[in-house]
Amino acid sequence: MAKRGPLRWLAAALVSLTLVAGCANVPTSGLLQHTGLPSGSGGQQSGSDCCGLIMRAPAPGWSPSLIVQNFLVAGASFANSHAIARQYLTRAASRSWQPGPGPAVTVIARPPRITSAQRPFGSQTTAVVDISAQELGQVSASGQYVPADGGRAQLNQEFTLQQVNRQWRITTLPSGGVNEPSSELLLTKDLFQLAYQPRNLYYLNPAGKGRDLVPDPVFIPVDSADPGADLLVRALLASPQGWLGAVLSAFPPAARLRRPVQILPGSKTAVVDLSLPKSATTEASLAGMASELVWTLSSSSYGSAGIQTVKLEANDRVWTRPGATSAVLSRGDYPQPALEPPGREDLYFLAGSGAARVLGAGQASSRPVPGQAGTGQVPLTSIAVSPDQRYLGGIAGSPGRQTLYTSSLAAAAAPHASAAQRALQTRMSDVSVTSLSWDRYDSLWVAGTAGGKPRVWLLAASGGKPVSVGLPPNIRSLIALRVAPDGVRVAMIARVGTSAAGPETEVLLGAVVQANNQVMLSSAGQIGADLKAPSALTWYDADHLLVVNEAASGPQLEVVPVDGDRSSYQNIEPGMASIAAAGPHNSLFAGLQGGHLARSLGLGELWTTFAPGQAVTYPG
Repeated sequence: MAKRGPLRWLAAALVSLTLVAGCANVPTSGLLQHTGLPSGSGGQQSGSDCCGLIMRAPAPGWSPSLIVQNFLVAGASFANSHAIARQYLTRAASRSWQPGPGPAVTVIARPPRITSAQRPFGSQTTAVVDISAQELGQVSASGQYVPADGGRAQLNQEFTLQQVNRQWRITTLPSGGVNEPSSELLLTKDLFQLAYQPRNLYYLNPAGKGRDLVPDPVFIPVDSADPGADLLVRALLASPQGWLGAVLSAFPPAARLRRPVQILPGSKTAVVDLSLPKSATTEASLAGMASELVWTLSSSSYGSAGIQTVKLEANDRVWTRPGATSAVLSRGDYPQPALEPPGREDLYFLAGSGAARVLGAGQASSRPVPGQAGTGQVPLTSIAVSPDQRYLGGIAGSPGRQTLYTSSLAAAAAPHASAAQRALQTRMSDVSVTSLSWDRYDSLWVAGTAGGKPRVWLLAASGGKPVSVGLPPNIRSLIALRVAPDGVRVAMIARVGTSAAGPETEVLLGAVVQANNQVMLSSAGQIGADLKAPSALTWYDADHLLVVNEAASGPQLEVVPVDGDRSSYQNIEPGMASIAAAGPHNSLFAGLQGGHLARSLGLGELWTTFAPGQAVTYPG
């Protein structure tokens, strides 16, 4: 997203509830629209800053309905602790209303419908205003966006007002009763887009030996007395929240920000001054904190960052990496291959005979993969290749009576490889499998069905029995599963039982949790809630999925941000059944229902028929 400037608070007339005319129409169902198409530079975002906001303090003679209308708009201003919005509240309500720098926000599609004020029987100084709106989702106090079921829900709320010096003021807000605190903001999608920006917090991967990071998307206010850098650092100090609780934080619970984050004059270097217990000042601990800070403050996932480097001060001492000559830290000091767009990748697919083939990066023609998998002796119907390209997993057989195989491509390619080294190894028999995906640790994730219930199994490439993975309870069946390059996050297409009308097909984001010798998938809930019939997916980069959505006009390709923003429509390729992507440096490939592959040079580019084949995939 292009960096949004401060919100422009203009005194004006009654039309304060709406944005000035001239802006592009924004869909009123589904999610937000912060993110545009990812670009080769890592995600240049699009968004409209054309709209000035019109708001004012309450005026004498305003009715209870107008007070509520304008209060909702004024809530988007964080200046001076929501000073404008507080003028619509009684003193007691203002004291109890504490939205703070990271409030709980309910996002609605349009300005709400206001029901005429009702006055309690016999009262001339008390009024009740009811509002109704289409809810799109909520932002938690920790910044995570959670879409409403199906991308929309009906919202009804009630405000109580009293007369103060013959002017109406709000005394009770919906999320708090009489004398009870309220922290909620109710913002239209347009206001939310202007008032908030998406960012990533980065935490340590527990399986990454203290070096690998995992992003956790959050939304932070743009126009706030508490600068964005402070909000992000304080969020990191608060430790991982919610669904991504499997990750670790290098910051101890006692860590504190000693003073606001400073930006050195004439530079893009942020100085972060922390108070830490002595036990947390080891080189290893400080290195972990530095990596989280650098990536969180300088990430360009959602637009160019105003901060590029970081200086870390701990207990009044500037920390310098061992062996470094400068205390200035950058992302180059903490490389994260799993988070960077991959370079040129080899492409894998199945020929009509069921033989696995590989198209080398930059090569014009494909070749069989090493070993039995490349011969067609066992006609495979689906394949997956590990990120290091050492292993292949494949499915053969008819639905419900399938066999899962693995093969060591590295061993099969060795000179004088034995027949056993070249052979496909049977790992599971008489199973129903819908999806395969390898993680960065050479473990194969298998999604399918057993006993009429959805199942996920984990298989080590080196052998051994399948390990059953625990699933969120609302999943009724799994259509697709893809592990992110970081090895922690998992994207799924599942039928879930969240609707009274029966299971609905949704794109879900989850995280791998390992505890007590068990493996489970936690769930962040639905993303891409504006997609009605997703059928296939893949990771495009660390922050976006590509999803094939079955629309009335035919299969469509959509970019789905994992932070909860609205999907971005790409184009239509008739018969598209599967999708393969590996960032902006690689072409997109689609498997078509007619047994051919199609190729596009990138997002938004035209598709052309490439070659006969199916089950196309990049490593992962």
